[in-house]
Amino acid sequence: MQYNRSVIAQNTSITAGQVITLDLPVNPLSHLMVNLQGLNVTDEATLAQILARITKIEVLHRGASIFNLSGADTHTMNAIYFGQMPILTNQVATDNATRNVTLIVPFGRSLYNKDECFPATRKGELQLQITFNSTETEIDNLVLQVEAIELFGAEPKQFLKLTTLTKTPTATGDLDIDLPINNRLAGLGLFSTTVPTGTATTKTINSVKMLADNKENMFSLANWESLHGELLNRIGHREDYDGSADNDDIRQYAIMDFSPMRMDDFLVETKGFANLKLRINAGDTNVLRVIPWELVLSTEDITQ
Repeated sequence: MQYNRSVIAQNTSITAGQVITLDLPVNPLSHLMVNLQGLNVTDEATLAQILARITKIEVLHRGASIFNLSGADTHTMNAIYFGQMPILTNQVATDNATRNVTLIVPFGRSLYNKDECFPATRKGELQLQITFNSTETEIDNLVLQVEAIELFGAEPKQFLKLTTLTKTPTATGDLDIDLPINNRLAGLGLFSTTVPTGTATTKTINSVKMLADNKENMFSLANWESLHGELLNRIGHREDYDGSADNDDIRQYAIMDFSPMRMDDFLVETKGFANLKLRINAGDTNVLRVIPWELVLSTEDITQ
């Protein structure tokens, strides 16, 4: 088997608030590489400030989302999936120093996997759309590079679909989020705006349980602290790129992992359920996000 790596966007200048849309190759795709380059404004732009320039990365197949994450969520899902933090270059506090960060948009749980990648499409059916933030206070003069990795001749059995469910609790206590039904779930990524810092133990996500047709399924109950701590199995502790020592760089994230051995032993088969819900106990009324890791069979309607 042969793969081909090609450039989809070459040193494309990005204006503040721009939305850029790119047609993707028609051959089966392993992943995309999205590189954002910019210049420090006055002093060192932090990782969070650089990632905030990417409001949304979306891959659309005939108009339907198969990948829809913010820059920050893409960064952390990369870290969790691949066990390493994406690389941030040139950590200096010099005005106009160039900065780079590269994010992976994966179509499988591992890269270059001929059995788990996005299947071949027709020209114009598959597009990448990136929405950029208009704030240029910390980093400006953005330049975009995008590369695609095609797997010639691959006939994948399935591909990975990552989208974002966002919820703002109206009150503390239990709330339900409807999860997608039809595809198998390899996990659920969780984002909690508030997490324990300083002397406060408040969390936007206190605990979670999963309900299938109103019965507990896989997760009878799990606390935020243990879910975040179990990232040890995926990535372990990571300090800030540019913060104080021993600061947790992914402190706002956790996962409900249905593929903890990197195999299919514990995948959640959602077909046949009338409803599938994630019940979250909210500790405050800040934003929370849930990122389903769906595995879509290539024989299915991939726009569902």
